[in-house]
Amino acid sequence: MKNLIFLLFTAIAVHSFAQPESATIELIDGKKYYVHIVQSGNTLWGIHKVYGASVEDIVKANPEIKNGLNEGQKIVIPVPVQTILHEVADKETLFGISKKYGTTVEQIILINPEAEYGIQVGQKLKIPGVESALLMEMNNTSDSEGAILPASNKTTQTNLSFSDTVIVHEVLDHETLYSISKRFMVPVSDLQKLNGLKSTKIKPGDSIKIPIKKERIELVKIRQVEKVEKQKVDSTLLFPAKNSYNIALLLPFYIDKGEGSTNLISNLATEFYMGAKLAIDSLEKIGLVAKVFVYDARNDTITVKNILAKPEFKQMDILFGPFFPENMDIVANWCKLNKVRLVCPAVANSSILKSNPFVYNAIPSDATLAKGLAEFTLKNNPQDQIIVIKSSNEKDAVMYESFRSTFLMSPVIGNRPKLIEATLENYASFMKKGNKVILVFPTNEKTLALKFMNSLNNAAQKFDSERIAIYGTKEWVNFDDIKPFYKNKFNFHFASPNDLNYKYPLTESLHRKYRSMYNSDMTKMAVQGFDVFFFFCSDLLLKKKNNEGVMNNFSMKQKGVENGFENSNYFILEQEDFEFIQVQK
Repeated sequence: MKNLIFLLFTAIAVHSFAQPESATIELIDGKKYYVHIVQSGNTLWGIHKVYGASVEDIVKANPEIKNGLNEGQKIVIPVPVQTILHEVADKETLFGISKKYGTTVEQIILINPEAEYGIQVGQKLKIPGVESALLMEMNNTSDSEGAILPASNKTTQTNLSFSDTVIVHEVLDHETLYSISKRFMVPVSDLQKLNGLKSTKIKPGDSIKIPIKKERIELVKIRQVEKVEKQKVDSTLLFPAKNSYNIALLLPFYIDKGEGSTNLISNLATEFYMGAKLAIDSLEKIGLVAKVFVYDARNDTITVKNILAKPEFKQMDILFGPFFPENMDIVANWCKLNKVRLVCPAVANSSILKSNPFVYNAIPSDATLAKGLAEFTLKNNPQDQIIVIKSSNEKDAVMYESFRSTFLMSPVIGNRPKLIEATLENYASFMKKGNKVILVFPTNEKTLALKFMNSLNNAAQKFDSERIAIYGTKEWVNFDDIKPFYKNKFNFHFASPNDLNYKYPLTESLHRKYRSMYNSDMTKMAVQGFDVFFFFCSDLLLKKKNNEGVMNNFSMKQKGVENGFENSNYFILEQEDFEFIQVQK
C-alpha cells in the first residue's frame, strides 16, 4: 500500500506542472533547450520524466541545481534528439525529407556525402538531430498528439492569462508600450494607470495588465463625401504604337552602400535585373526595339526624385519599380502627371491604384488572394463543414471580409455550403465528428497562426486528422515556428501569387538559358524579373498577349473606373509529402 501511495503521489507531481508542449524553446550555442519555470512540488526526477532528458544532461545544463530547486527558478532542459535511418520513398526529394524531420539539406549531405549527387528509391539516409518528440508523434499520431514547438532562438508566442475583463500580457523583445496599446486598442494612458506606470518605459518579460475592449454602440456621424475630379482615359490616344520605346528600371542596387543598404536587398535587385535582361533578349526576338535605362533607386526619396528629374525621363514609355512602398507613391504620382505607365513588380499597397489608371500591380493583393481562396473553397468543398476564423489582428480584417463576402455572394451551382464564422477561442466547438472540416484562418500574424496550430493539434485528438484541412495564407510558408510535419498532417492549403517549380518545362528551359548566360542557378527573384518584364513589355508595348509566365500568370483587372490595374490571378498550393503542389482551381 505504501508503494502504491508513493506511485500515485509521484504521478500527480509529474503532471502538476507544464508539459513540453506548453514550454518555450531557446537556442543556446546552436542547441535547442526547453525553458521551464520551477513550480512548487517539482523534482529533478519529475522534470526528467516529463521532458525526456536525462538527469545528468539537465544538471550539466544547469550546474546551480546541484544544490536543489527553488520555486520560480528558470532552468533549461536539452531537447532530446537522435540520429535515425530513413529509407527514401518514391518521389521524395532531399528538400522534402529535410522538412519532414526539421533539419536542413546541408546537414543531411554532411552525414551522407553521396546524397549530394542525387538520391534513389530505397536508399537509406542517416538523418541527424531529429527531435524525439517529433519522431514519436510521427510514429504514433493516432495515440498521442505532440506539440508544435517554436524553432527559433526566442519564442514569439504571447502568453495570456485571463481574469474577468483583464488579460495579462508578457512583453516581448520588440514591443513598446505604444505598440501594445495599438495592438490591443487601449490608450497608453489607460495602460499606465492600470499598471501604476509613471513612464512608458517597459522591458521584455514584464507583465502588463490590459483591459479587454468592450462592445460600444454609438451613432455614426454622417459627413459629406468630397467630390472627386474624374479623368477620362483613352488608351488608344495616350499610347500609340511606336517604332522604338524607352524603358526605365528603378532598382535598389545600393552600389555605393550607405544607410539602408544590405547585401540581401542588393542581391535581390541584381537577381531581378538578371532575369529582366533575359526577358530583353526574348523580347527583341519578337520585335521589340527599346532602349533600357537602369537606375540605382536605393530606398531614398531624394534619390528617386533626382532620377525622375533627369531629362531623358520625359521620353519614357514605361517604368518598372521601385521595390519599396515608401517611394512608389512618388513615382506613381509622377507617372500620372506625365502619362507614363508604371509597373510595380513587388508587393504594393492597393491604395496606389486609386484614381491612377497608369499604375499596374504585378502581384495580387492579400485581399485578392483571400477572394481566390474563397472561390476555390466554394467550388471544391460543397459537402464539407467550412469554418472561417476571424483574426483579432485588425490588419487581417481585409482578408477576412474578402473571403467572407466572396463566399457568401459568388454564384454557385446547387445549394450554397453553410459558412460558420468563429473565433480562435471557440472554433473547435463547431467541429463535428464524421465530417470533413475545412478551417480557414486568414491571418498573416505569426503569433496567432502558431496559437491556432497548437490549439488545433490538441483539439484534433477527438477527430480524424485526415478529415481536417487548414486554409491559411502565403505567409505561413515562412513561419518556421510551425513545423512542416503539422502543415503536412492537416493538409495545409493557401492561395499564392506564383508557383515556382523547377520541374515545369518552361522553368527548366529558362533555367538552362540562365545558367548559360550567368553560370549560376536561377533564383525566384530572377524569375520574377523575367516574368514581369516580359509580360508587360509584350502586352503594353507590342500588344501581344501571353498571360502565362514561368511562375506567374497574369490577368490584369482594373480596380474600378479610372483606377489602376491589379493582377487577379492566383494559384492554390497544398503541402503534400512536404512539397508544395499546385491544385487545379
